[in-house]
Amino acid sequence: MTDLASGLRFAAQPVVSVFVPGVPTRVPDFAGGGVVPLEVQTYPLERDDPYARVTEYDLVFDELPPLLHSYLAHCLRVACAAGDTVVWLGFEGSFHFDHLLSEAIAPQVYGVCAPGGEPVVAPDLRTLRTPEWRLVVTAHGSLL
Repeated sequence: MTDLASGLRFAAQPVVSVFVPGVPTRVPDFAGGGVVPLEVQTYPLERDDPYARVTEYDLVFDELPPLLHSYLAHCLRVACAAGDTVVWLGFEGSFHFDHLLSEAIAPQVYGVCAPGGEPVVAPDLRTLRTPEWRLVVTAHGSLL
């Protein structure tokens, strides 16, 4: 399977996970282009260091949007604006504080965006295994 959508099914229901470091100044509005998630689940991810926090938004769908890449770029834009920080899209189970946008986690990250920049979304699953994609992810990680 090379289709990105195939990796977004968790427990048979499509989920898009958006990660925003810190506490966003406002909750991102993930509705856009006629697409509205069924549910937005919010998870504060914290470690012992009181300054280490990432907010995860899981966007739950019955069916993924037909223009998936366009919608994923929209999600990255609104999350980036809400948090005013680098944000990313990652597969279920990919998050760990020790590997934020590192080379080790790059194959599990399928989209990134930095403030003032354009969202970058992997076109397919094969791309996630390339040296070029690792460079995209780690370059964004260096901005954290």
